[in-house]
Amino acid sequence: MKSQTRSAAIGLACIAYAAFVGSLLPAAAETTKERVLKEGRIVIGIHNRSPWGYKKEGTGELLGWHPDLLRAAFADLGVKQVDFEVTEFGALIPGLMAGRFDAVASGLSITPERCQQVAFGAPDLRSDDAAIVLAGNPKAIHSYADLAKKSDAIMGGGRGSNVIKNAITEGVPEDRILQFPDIETNIAALRAGRTDAAVFSSPTVIGLLAGNRSPDLERASPFTTDAKSISYIAIAFRKDDGDLRDLYNQGLAKVMSSGTIATIMAKYGFGPTENVPPGLTTSQLCGAAN
Repeated sequence: MKSQTRSAAIGLACIAYAAFVGSLLPAAAETTKERVLKEGRIVIGIHNRSPWGYKKEGTGELLGWHPDLLRAAFADLGVKQVDFEVTEFGALIPGLMAGRFDAVASGLSITPERCQQVAFGAPDLRSDDAAIVLAGNPKAIHSYADLAKKSDAIMGGGRGSNVIKNAITEGVPEDRILQFPDIETNIAALRAGRTDAAVFSSPTVIGLLAGNRSPDLERASPFTTDAKSISYIAIAFRKDDGDLRDLYNQGLAKVMSSGTIATIMAKYGFGPTENVPPGLTTSQLCGAAN
C-alpha cells in the first residue's frame, strides 16, 4: 500500500512538474495571417500619391489603385477592414520590416534587389517610363535618346528611382540629370525651366495629368524606351509572411478572373497598355533573388 501511495504521489508530482514547465515555455507565436483573419483587419502602408493611394482633398477618403484593389482582393477572404497609414515612400519597406504595417502598397516595382528584402504578391500593373514636358513639347523630347543627343536638354527624375538608372543605361549623361526628393520639386523645376522633361513611371504620369489639372503640362507622346525599362508593380509583404502573401494572391486572382480589375483600371485611367501579360509571375521577375 505504501508503495502504491508513493507511486501515486510521484506520478502527481511529475504531472505538476510538467504543467509547471509547460507554463514557462512560450506559446506558439500567432502569425500575421492568423491575426489578420481573426481580427478581420489588415494595415497597409502607402505613400500619399495619385494614382497609387491618396487622401481625397476635403473628405480625407482614401482612394487609389491599390486601396481599391486591396479592398476587392480581401473582401471575400473575411478581411472587411483595410486600414491605410500614410508615410514617405522611402519609409515604406523599413516600416514594413519594423512591423508598422502588414503590407505596403504604393507603386513598388518588383526588382531583384527588393525581392531580397520583401515577399512580393503577384504583379498587378505594367509600368513603363514616361515623360512630362511643357505644353507643346518645345524641345521635341520623345525618348531617352533625344535627351542624350540634345546637349542642352536636362532631365529630372526621382532620387533613387528606376528612371534614373534607365536613363543612364540609355546614354543620358549623369551631369544632365537632376535628381529630386519628391514629385512636387521635380514638376516645379520643369515649370521653372530648370529641366526639360520630368520622367516618372507611366501610371504616375497618368495620375498626375488626370482631369486636365495642369494645362501647362503634357505627356510626351510617344516616349520610346528600351524594353528593359518596363517594370511590374505589386504589393509587398514581409518574407516571414509568405502565407499572408499567398492568401492575398488568391483574392487578387479572383479579382482578375472576374473582370473587376478592368473596372478599377478604367477608374484611374489605365488601359490595355498597363495590363500584366498572362502567365507572368513574381518568381520570373525576382529571378534568383526570389
